Amino acid sequence: MKKPIIKTSKRPNAKSVIIVGGGIGGLCTAARLLKNGYQVTVVEKEAKVGGRANRITQSGYTFDTGPTLLMMTDVLYDTFSYCGKNFDDYIELIQLEPNYQVAFADKSKITVSSNLPKFVKELERFDPKGPEQFYKFFAAVSAIYRISRASFIDTNFDKMLDFINPKSGAELLKRRGLSKLYNFVAHYFKDERLRQLFSFQSMYLGVSPHEAPAVYSVVSYMETGLGIWYPKGGMYSLSVALAKLVTDLGGDIQTSTAVDEIIIEDKVAVGVKIKNTQIMASTIIANADLIYSYQDLVDPKFRPSMPNTKLRAYKQASSALLFYWGVDDPCENMLHHNVYLCKDFKNNLDEIFHQKVLPRDPSFYTYIPTKTDPSLAPKGKNVFYVLVPVPNLDSNINWEKGIERIKNQVIRRLKSEFGLDIGSKIKTESIFTPQDFESKFNLHKGSAFGLSHHFFQSGYFRPHNKSKNIKNLYFVGASTYPGGGIPMVTLSAKLVTERILQDDKK
Repeated sequence: MKKPIIKTSKRPNAKSVIIVGGGIGGLCTAARLLKNGYQVTVVEKEAKVGGRANRITQSGYTFDTGPTLLMMTDVLYDTFSYCGKNFDDYIELIQLEPNYQVAFADKSKITVSSNLPKFVKELERFDPKGPEQFYKFFAAVSAIYRISRASFIDTNFDKMLDFINPKSGAELLKRRGLSKLYNFVAHYFKDERLRQLFSFQSMYLGVSPHEAPAVYSVVSYMETGLGIWYPKGGMYSLSVALAKLVTDLGGDIQTSTAVDEIIIEDKVAVGVKIKNTQIMASTIIANADLIYSYQDLVDPKFRPSMPNTKLRAYKQASSALLFYWGVDDPCENMLHHNVYLCKDFKNNLDEIFHQKVLPRDPSFYTYIPTKTDPSLAPKGKNVFYVLVPVPNLDSNINWEKGIERIKNQVIRRLKSEFGLDIGSKIKTESIFTPQDFESKFNLHKGSAFGLSHHFFQSGYFRPHNKSKNIKNLYFVGASTYPGGGIPMVTLSAKLVTERILQDDKK
């Protein structure tokens, strides 16, 4: 790649930016700032950009390693449009129909679809009043989505009053949007399986539906109302497309380049240290985990003082145990996305979030992109990704013993619940644990989802995208608002860009 645009200097260009980390949020921020005339260098410690949205290849199989669900694609189209580019020129999206299937421990299954007339027929098999219950629920969550998007998700917060919007708050209260997610869903659905079906999505963010705010019901709306999409070539294709956008706009991306320190002078971020080299810039943006950024990249004397809490006291989300299997099997009866919810789902959640032990009867999710895109595996074979929600490293788990037990349980469940006997057909395997999330992505306590999304770590209460203690230091990504997931970190990039542009006018 090119040499860095930003040279070592005590007097950097007034519109020069270094972004520490080349995840989705960092790349989107780079593109937006480049469009506004800034010189931007993205510095990424790994050999490839993308952060958690990455890939590995093994024995002819190509595995996405992180996010696998793509929703709310309008934020990506907006990013490219803002930069004067057409998203469709960079990537091909395929809408999945149906969205996914869910298997329950009682042997029942349901197929979730964005074709609502088709979907409600599925619901009717579980409860004769299921269609009526769903349409009432759908009307409520679509309204919550519109309110949250305008007032709480797609906005910067300068003070508490920016977050406490009486009109929007009253609208959410009227729709029970300030209750707990599971209780909110239970108000509409009587069948326990349907209650689980419309509340488990908070696990995408690493938080229990019994603790997540009901506003996270918007994820269910995104699935059914906006659809689930797949980027041809795998989810990593999105990281590639964003990197190309950055370079097309004149930005520079330095991979295999770890930042050792964010340089602070007189409480102002002025550059970064890479080995024995200092690269100076007028603005520094951390696309790394916020806790890691402060604890490992900022000198202790410049770290923030936080009333009533310490940096480490931020509550971390759960983690994930990931199996990447290349299988010599047609995977009949499976869809692109599949979910298994165990018999005692509430206890399963309690084990993960409170007891902090490996679940005795794990729920899990599978992603088989070769059902849509066979090019990712040798002919006739399939990529098989398994995600098992597990505690983060704030536990005393013997991972070496636990992994084999969980793997065997998943294989048995795939056979009993999906009729899929692949135990002997796994031709290649990689395993990713919470320890890997900590070592590879610098995620505190190995949390796959970063900071938890409970109420007091959401919206205004979530870490802001601008340091209060260090001038010209900003944050983007899952650690700041609006939160985790591809749509949210893409919006995070929009918000931090707006913040920087506003500050530079002062």
